[in-house]
Amino acid sequence: MDLEQRSISVDSLLPHYERYFGHRPAIIAAAPGRVNLIGEHTDYNNGFVLPMALEMINAVSVAPSPTGKHRWVGSLGDSIIELSPEEASRPGDPFWSNYVRGVVCMLERRGVKVPPVDMLVDSNVPRGGGLSSSAAFEVSVCTALAALCGADVPPTESALIGQQTEHEFVHVPCGIMDQFISANGKKDHALMLDCKDLSYRYIPMTDPSVSVLVIDSAVKHSLADGGYAARRKNCEDACGVLGVQSLREATLEMLEQHKNRLGDLCYRRARHVVAENLRVSAFADAVQRGDWETAGIAMRGSHASLRDDFEVSCAEVDTLVGLSYTIPSAESVYGARMTGGGFGGCIVALVKSNAVEQVAHEMLEGYREALGIETTYIVTRPGQGAHLLFQEK
Repeated sequence: MDLEQRSISVDSLLPHYERYFGHRPAIIAAAPGRVNLIGEHTDYNNGFVLPMALEMINAVSVAPSPTGKHRWVGSLGDSIIELSPEEASRPGDPFWSNYVRGVVCMLERRGVKVPPVDMLVDSNVPRGGGLSSSAAFEVSVCTALAALCGADVPPTESALIGQQTEHEFVHVPCGIMDQFISANGKKDHALMLDCKDLSYRYIPMTDPSVSVLVIDSAVKHSLADGGYAARRKNCEDACGVLGVQSLREATLEMLEQHKNRLGDLCYRRARHVVAENLRVSAFADAVQRGDWETAGIAMRGSHASLRDDFEVSCAEVDTLVGLSYTIPSAESVYGARMTGGGFGGCIVALVKSNAVEQVAHEMLEGYREALGIETTYIVTRPGQGAHLLFQEK
């Protein structure tokens, strides 16, 4: 079944906000979730990633509070929480409020004084599905509060504020990719990000004949946290053997020269990262010239490498990717791969638009027959990064 994409608009948000607070918002800001098309486990190795913003958003409506206290609502139907200005800039309960508290704190560190606000949050980005609902939350809050305060907070700074919020208030040691694409995404474009220096370029994806299909495996394995840390350590150990600061500086030739010293495990981990950087560049070039077959080859190679060399896939995700080769409509799939950190989560595929719904239904049916798991999918085009939906004149 298709994941319900409930629309969010100014017209839908205004009555909810007025019902909660008795007045209109001054600002409504939005920021999207994301899917990473290619470039996995390269970010903390100073490599390349190539995400795109989704068309699904987190929306934040705000106005100065007449009470002298912050009043926040985390999602439609929730109760209002009330906080003093002092409470609003330090961690606390409920847990979701830390995404807002962190942004308030990071803005104030940068000299932006955030007054008490009435805030309503609404989102149609699925939570827990690996589509970065938390990054969309942080970036939309930052965009809304900056606009309310008349502060100039560039998109990349907004992304860094979101990342710091994750690190200090949510205690998730995430990279920068999720917040960066949520802040800097461009409609009908993917974004190739150099994680070494945060330089980037937009990759046009304007061809209407190709769609992006995202399917949730509906599983998340508990070994992910330990597995992630172990693989980071493998990469650091490989750098020590190779005498480089990061695997961004390594080449496949270097790996072959030091294969015995690296040992099988570190060799394969490093081979994934070095080859993945090459695949990101190849994918970007292929998409720019409309060569979807070559882009698909890079995606399939990425999945095989993540499965075999980096070992972060799982049976369920492999089943979904495998179905892209074997369903009756397989010729309409250019390429498919796991997306995200691994051990579950979603797969992403490039599919011919005229067959994308058929492909999705065949893959979901095949998945149900193979593993007995019912799941959901979305079909999307690259969405717009953080922006204002409404500003009171």
